[in-house]
Formats: sequence, structure tokens, C-alpha cells
Amino acid sequence: MEEIDKVYLFTLGNSAVGKTSFILRYTKNTFNNEYISTVGIDFLTKNALLPNGEKYKVFFYDTAGQEKFLSIALNLMKGAEGILLIYDVTKRNTFEAITGWVESIKEQKGENFPVVLIGNKCDLNEEREVDKEEGENEAKKNGFLFFETSSKDGTNVEEATIALISKVIELKKNQNTEKDDTDQNTKKSYKLNAKKIKKKRHSCCLK
Repeated sequence: MEEIDKVYLFTLGNSAVGKTSFILRYTKNTFNNEYISTVGIDFLTKNALLPNGEKYKVFFYDTAGQEKFLSIALNLMKGAEGILLIYDVTKRNTFEAITGWVESIKEQKGENFPVVLIGNKCDLNEEREVDKEEGENEAKKNGFLFFETSSKDGTNVEEATIALISKVIELKKNQNTEKDDTDQNTKKSYKLNAKKIKKKRHSCCLK
């Protein structure tokens, strides 16, 4: 059986922004109008097919947005390879909270970590409190990918997720390439030093 590489993604954002609905739409193509609060952390999986034909098993860790679960989310974030940072376009306070979430991400994962900023519930345009341009500017400021999505009708859910997975894979491949280059340089340096030592010993023997 062919082994599929794994990718670990986390959701972050305030309570009730639609984190669970987003993951359920992507993994199971379902939507539930009733709000069910995530307690602590939950996870789902799905085999993802990238545009280039590569397959990956994606683990989605769905974190609770309530403050009392924040320490759990931040601790488990250490294992994340990419983050879906979600706010609700109909609730400005969830967008304003993005600053705090970004600080937590940078503290845990550093500056250049794969993140997609998601303005969810874009189907509720008449209730909108956050313009798309504001989300785009926030993402650009932090070097994040950006999508507006609707877990209800599926708008951009697949596109946002695949974009993040692709970014994670690109970063992992670059890191592996850098590691291979470092290993090759180390081997070359070792061989060169070994030759110098051998030559020095040979010179000593001739005296």
C-alpha cells in the first residue's frame, strides 16, 4: 500500500467564526446551521490531491476559540505545519482580534510560517462589518495568504485549503533541499580535511 505524506494544519480564531464549519465543508462537504462549540480540540482528516497530482493526508486540528482553552491551543500549535486563521466578516470584533492571534503565532512559530487568513461567512454580505480590502491589507502586512470564504455554500473553502497545503509542501521541500545541500557541503569539507590530514601524515613520514 502506497504511503502518503502527512500535513498538519490548525485552525485559530475567535469562537463562532466558523472554524468547525470550514473544516467540515472541506473534509465532508457538509454544513450544519446549528452552532456547536468545539470543546478543547478536535481533529478530522482528508486525503488531499494537489493540482500537480501529489497526494497528502491532511490532519485538521480544530481548536476552541474560548479564552479558557487558549493555553491548550497554543501548546498544540507547536506541532502545526500551517494555520487557518479565521475571522467572521459579519463581526468586526473577530477581525480586530486577529492582531492577538498573529502575535501568538509568531511567538510559537516564528515570522515566516505558512498561514492563510480567512474572512469567513462572505455569503452574508448584507451583514458584513469587515470589507474584503481590510482583510487583504491585514494579510499582506503579515505575509499571509488571504481568502474570503463561505462554509455554507463552499465558496473558496477548497481553494484556501489547497493554497495553504501547497505552501506548506513548498516550504518542506525547500527545507529538505537546504538540508541536503548542507549535508553535501559537510561531506565535501570532511573529505577535503581528510585529504589534508593524510597528506600531512605522508609528508611527516618522508622526513
